[in-house]
Amino acid sequence: MMKMNEVKIVRKEGLEKVKKDPMVIFPYKINPNFSATYIEIDGNYGAIKCLREDRIYFIIEGSGKFIIEDNEYEVKNGDLIFIPMNTPYNIIGKMSCFLLCSPEFNPDDDVWL
Repeated sequence: MMKMNEVKIVRKEGLEKVKKDPMVIFPYKINPNFSATYIEIDGNYGAIKCLREDRIYFIIEGSGKFIIEDNEYEVKNGDLIFIPMNTPYNIIGKMSCFLLCSPEFNPDDDVWL
């Protein structure tokens, strides 16, 4: 069992690749307080909200839109987007991004709208 304060290095080459159209996801397990995911998206993900996690997206490459509640935001490489839990949002575009979730990601907490 991993300690909460344990240093951990996770390499992308060793991760399971998950295809969830229009995304390809590489989930990094860290600890119960945080998880991270490298995401490649090409298209419209669909409206969603997360019941239990705050989410931070960092755009590494590409561009697109985040539609958060009723507001549309153009995003590009270098942008950071914070989405509090229970906030409806959608992602549209062609980009790669890094996602941090706190607490740890749980697919049962996602609600499709």
